[in-house]
Order: sequence, then structure tokens, then C-alpha cells
Amino acid sequence: MSAAPVLAVRGLRFGWRARPLLDIPEFSLAAGERVFLFGPSGSGKSTLLNLLAGTLAPQAGEVTLGGESLTALPARKRDRVRSDHLGFVFQQFNLLPFVSVRENVLLPCRFSRRRRARAIERDGSLDAAAARLLGALGLADPDILRRRADALSVGQQQRVAAARALIGAPELVMADEPTSALDADARADFMRLLFAECVHTGAALLFVSHDRALQAGFDRVLSLPALNRAGGVREAAA
Repeated sequence: MSAAPVLAVRGLRFGWRARPLLDIPEFSLAAGERVFLFGPSGSGKSTLLNLLAGTLAPQAGEVTLGGESLTALPARKRDRVRSDHLGFVFQQFNLLPFVSVRENVLLPCRFSRRRRARAIERDGSLDAAAARLLGALGLADPDILRRRADALSVGQQQRVAAARALIGAPELVMADEPTSALDADARADFMRLLFAECVHTGAALLFVSHDRALQAGFDRVLSLPALNRAGGVREAAA
């Protein structure tokens, strides 16, 4: 019998102001699977990721993460499941601007004992885990760890957000246009680290982008408009 998927969706529907935006009958990711999901701006990619992460409630259907139904859980338990199992690279980074890079990267380990223990087991300490991930993304200068997030360039902030998503080996990594602020070299470093970390930990990866030049190396390449039975309706806020 095959293992249960890390992420599963059934009958997912969502819309804005009574207009259907997403209608996805079924979608799942297996452990270790890497999926590239593409679609044009406004097709609902960011909304879908928020539904999958449980930060937005669907109007119908079920999302299961790590074997637990996010749509059936109360808010506090939903937050715990998300903290334990999901690393998310947000399109707008969502860093805490007034605290250090170190504190931003280690934030998931404050909310999840599971990820804290995994980070320490692999690297010996939380600081070593943060330094390793940042170094692999071209941010090896120790001074970087002490800087406030709002003192970094946009490209540096994007890499800090990636390190935060990967720390503590979450079972699922979701990335929303994660390379938009990176130059070619930084983008290559990012993709190399993302794949290497997912292979090392066995994490599933859902990578969402409009840029199909990034699709090499993924196990599946999927079109959101093809998955979505409400296709053709543009998102209210891209």
C-alpha cells in the first residue's frame, strides 16, 4: 500500500464576491515529489497556496496536510500543523523587518518543537543551521545574521525567506514566485539549495511560478488553468 500523500485536495472551491476563482476536483503531492505549477498572473496561484496552507478558508472541499484535515481543525491546531509540516516562501517575503536575520530564519523553530529538534539534530545548533542555509544562498558573511531584515536588499530578503522556509526539514515546502528578485547567479544557488534540501529531508516541493524557464528538474509540471474548472476567471488581487 502506498503512503498517504503529504498534501491532498478534494473538491476545493473558492471565489471572490460570488465569482468563482478556483474549482479543483483533486490534487495531491507524494513525499519527496517536486511539482512545478504554472499559470499567468491573476490565475489564482497565490490564492491557491493560501488555501493549501490553511491561511485562507475554502468555500467548499478539503485540504489535508501531513495526514490532518486543515479544513476540519480549529485555528490553533491548524497553526500547529502548519508550523510543524510546512515551509512557505512567500512572494512578498513576510519577514519581520525590525528583528535580525537570525531571528527571522529561526522563527519556525520558535513555533515548532519538531522543526527545532530536526535543525539541531542535523547541524548541532540552531545558529549553525541558519548559517549553513544562508551560506548556501550566498549570505555567508557572519554580519548578515545580526542585521535587521529591513537593512537588506530585496534579493537578500528573498534568500532569508527561503532559509526560513527550509530550516527544520518541513515535510512540504511551498514557494510562491520565489526567485522574482534574484539575479541569475542567486537564482541558480536558490534552486540548487531548494532541490538539495528537499532530497536530503524527503520533503515534497510545490513551486509556483509564471516563469516556465525554471521547470527543469521537477517530477511534474502542471498548468493551474488546466487543473482549475473555474478557469478563465482572473484573480481580484494578483
